[in-house]
Amino acid sequence: MVNFVTLTIDLEDPTGIYAPDGRYVALTHCLLDLCAELNRRATFFCIGRIAQACPDLIKTIAAQGHEIAYHSHNHIPLTEENPARFREQSRDDKNRLEQLAGKTVTGFRAPRFSLTPQSLWAVDVLQELGFVYSSSIMPTSVSLFGFPNAPLVPFRWPKGLIEIPLPVADIKSLRLPYLGGIYLYALPSFIAQYFVTHAARDQMLWTYAHPYDLDRAEKFSLMPNTPAWVSGILWLSRRIAEKKLRHILKLGNAPPLGERVAQLTSLETCS
Repeated sequence: MVNFVTLTIDLEDPTGIYAPDGRYVALTHCLLDLCAELNRRATFFCIGRIAQACPDLIKTIAAQGHEIAYHSHNHIPLTEENPARFREQSRDDKNRLEQLAGKTVTGFRAPRFSLTPQSLWAVDVLQELGFVYSSSIMPTSVSLFGFPNAPLVPFRWPKGLIEIPLPVADIKSLRLPYLGGIYLYALPSFIAQYFVTHAARDQMLWTYAHPYDLDRAEKFSLMPNTPAWVSGILWLSRRIAEKKLRHILKLGNAPPLGERVAQLTSLETCS
């Protein structure tokens, strides 16, 4: 039986400019159209600078029934953040997003899944600011920001914050991400589908995409805080990204992460 997949969007501008009329705005509307076509409600993890530059975009996303969540102020990995600055910016951005969305913002995703053993200070900050859940770790060693020994299923941090790990396939000693970004685009679709249909029922499955994933017209450029080879693969993948997303999303519909988290009952606590 298929463990249905939630669509999540990391709403950011790969240029780092965050102009009110940047390409990311029109591309976000393309994703909203895709959601409407597929009868999907997604979780949009929003960069704080977008709430400042284009508040009407946040209002539109929320008005169409999608969850507004937070993705940091300026897409700086937590391992490079200043904790005091992160606390102040996150507090202000959360308040602004809540005013625009008309709802409480309960979810957070770290840039590049950079919640690692070296940046666990952020867990207490998120808890202090009123976040209910985080979707910020990669329980694998294949990434620069991996958290290899983390659980594969939702769990609680010691003070209560819920963590929803990136879905990975546990293949003997290898934990392989397969449901979003460069991992989804690089794998043959039948392999990703196999992993979805054989995932443990206690895993919470979700895929992630970015507005720029659909931008076939933009010329190649290096993305901020991203290795050149990753920028290259992601740019080439734009020709197949929408097709790959459609293939995964048609396996079954799941609500936004915040609604799924609210239905969780007994969770293990991990330090």
